[in-house]
Amino acid sequence: MSYLLDTCVVSEPTKPRPSAAVLAWLRSVDPDALHVSVITIGELERGIERLPDGARRRALRGWLEQLRGEATSRLLPVTDAVATEWGRLMAAAERRGAVLPVMDALIGATAIVHGLTVVTRNTSDIGRTGAAMLDPWHGA
Repeated sequence: MSYLLDTCVVSEPTKPRPSAAVLAWLRSVDPDALHVSVITIGELERGIERLPDGARRRALRGWLEQLRGEATSRLLPVTDAVATEWGRLMAAAERRGAVLPVMDALIGATAIVHGLTVVTRNTSDIGRTGAAMLDPWHGA
């Protein structure tokens, strides 16, 4: 099985007190089976840019650059197929009167197109995309 890591999972190891369950799950999976969306890179970049100048911001900047280097072959772009699936997901949500956050819909669309399971704590939003999910915080 292969996975698409949501932003909350990618950033968890950088937390002062990361979830032991998430860290254990990450260690249990072959790194080649772990993929990251360019959307996650953008969300991480935004978070770092919002921090005040200082040691934490510099450390996270270095971490993100290392992640980019290590994940290059597993970094998934928003392709025409992903954009098409995203449009379908957004239209379906609108027809149901549901709100589907744009970034979550893009991550869900990426997973659907590539046949990946999204690893996330945000099961409510990702769940509305129809993508397969796994929540390592709760073992489900």
